[in-house]
Amino acid sequence: MTRPHPTEIPYLLAFFPSLRTASDRTLSVYFKIRPEAYDGKFYDMELKRIVERHKHKLSDDDRKVAEREILRVKAQLAVVRPVACPSMAAFADEPKGVLRLIRLPEETEDRLEVDAPLLAPLELMLRKYPPSLIVVVHKEHAQTFASILDEMIPQHHVDGVQVKHIRSGGNKNPSLQRKEENRVKSNMAAVVRLIDREVSAVSYRRLYLAGPDEAVAELERLLPPSLKKIIAGRLSASLDLSIGELEVHLRKQLVKAPAG
Repeated sequence: MTRPHPTEIPYLLAFFPSLRTASDRTLSVYFKIRPEAYDGKFYDMELKRIVERHKHKLSDDDRKVAEREILRVKAQLAVVRPVACPSMAAFADEPKGVLRLIRLPEETEDRLEVDAPLLAPLELMLRKYPPSLIVVVHKEHAQTFASILDEMIPQHHVDGVQVKHIRSGGNKNPSLQRKEENRVKSNMAAVVRLIDREVSAVSYRRLYLAGPDEAVAELERLLPPSLKKIIAGRLSASLDLSIGELEVHLRKQLVKAPAG
């Protein structure tokens, strides 16, 4: 008897929980993204083309749903103004309060359905692009992000104890240096505990570390072997950036990272 392939659906529902409430009257539409600057007219034409292409398989009631929900999708596109991703999936079900756009890491076939959310294409992509945990650290702080498909989702922030940089006579006092090193170690130990909880809860398959070399090296030194095994690389990032800037900065780097 063939064992079924492990499903990726729990990941999707964990990171996009609104899909849990979607009904069997949900519009699912997959479409390409214009890579340059956002152009609303492009999406007007692109979504109209997709509706025309698929409307033969829709009932009269389905077409009414598609017409209503496409307007909501276009309005959300005008807010999100996506660029720099190959494709996007949108799920819309106004009676259930569902409207979710998901960036995709590669082009996919145009699709349109009115039914339960069409998640199979996303599930296939997740086998190639497994969810990753990104940890941006500083001696005193840390911020984690979940990377799923082409979405970067802020998770948790850690504020550790202050690490003072005090020098005496041009050279750091050995006692003060030990105190500083112990504080950094204590802060990174707290980050390790956070990483362990997040990986245990979500079963991330890849871990990326980012931040100043000293903080990252201490963090990596403290990681248990089970977490060291899933380190997929280092990224460049600073907690001086805003959360939104970090999302964009990290996403650009992950696009260049090897899949799998």
